[in-house]
Amino acid sequence: MRAVRLLEAHHLEVADIPAPEAVPGEVVVRVDGCGICGSDLTSYKVGLFTDAVPGHEVAGVIDVVGDGVSGWSAGDAAVIDPKIPCGVCDDCRAGESYRCAMALTAGIGFARDGGFAELVAVPSSLLHRLPPRLALEHACLVEPLSVAIHGVERARLHAGDAAVVIGLGPIGLFTVATLHSRGIGPIIGVDPVEDRRKIALVLGAAAVVSELRAVRSHVAPTRAVIECSGYAPLLHAAADLVAPGGRLVMVGVPFGESTVIPLMWVIREIEIVGSIASDASDFAVSLEMLAADPGIARVATRRVGLAQVPEVFEELITPSSGGKVIVDPRL
Repeated sequence: MRAVRLLEAHHLEVADIPAPEAVPGEVVVRVDGCGICGSDLTSYKVGLFTDAVPGHEVAGVIDVVGDGVSGWSAGDAAVIDPKIPCGVCDDCRAGESYRCAMALTAGIGFARDGGFAELVAVPSSLLHRLPPRLALEHACLVEPLSVAIHGVERARLHAGDAAVVIGLGPIGLFTVATLHSRGIGPIIGVDPVEDRRKIALVLGAAAVVSELRAVRSHVAPTRAVIECSGYAPLLHAAADLVAPGGRLVMVGVPFGESTVIPLMWVIREIEIVGSIASDASDFAVSLEMLAADPGIARVATRRVGLAQVPEVFEELITPSSGGKVIVDPRL
């Protein structure tokens, strides 16, 4: 089968590799679509999870069912929650398995081959059925939308609260859509890319700006600022937009260093909280939310074939336009 493998930093290869087999307890899924995530780009830039097929935002149709799998048949459509927790760490024992280090590194599209391929093998426990109104072509958006939902939950906002979303890549855009669906607003979006700002307005942002310093002209400090860019140097400026007693929620994953002056965080009792991945309830809400409002899928602006993936990754390192890119192995 055709697949894309990460060989080393900045080196993706489109190749023919053996098709996976459905071992006991697993199924083989024929991929309909697999989104390109910011974490895929990070792995690409630094060479994480090499000699594997990336792609964890996966949906498709079951091709083969392994022994011991019940409730699923060939031809069933499914979306995949890629996390494979260890089951024995402190987080797993506490019922927070989505934070398990193994779940975040050993799952589908990380240490295990993922969805940038025609076929992917998946434990049947990771499969979710599509609600009747959810189109298969949109189903690969469920996982990234669930990440945004988790971040909004961490913000602890209520209807009528204002919010700022920094970084309007796919997760930031899904965050805007989630906030808007809950009556939270006004929502101010921040991103240097004009296309993304336009999409944010359609999804419910009241205003969009290209720089953080322009936020104050639209809204006073807010109960929550949700940082989705993952750009570490923005941390201090982002926290300055939080109202006393409010929260800065870090959804973007910052690998760099940041210089901060935390005095005002203490005086104003600002909370800085992280948000990683999504739990089972977030995933369930995402399925229903996307089924109820297909317009959210406008976050995806482009579908590409496997042969285009290497060049698209280079483009996305410094994006100048567009939203989520979906890899469709059939193209």
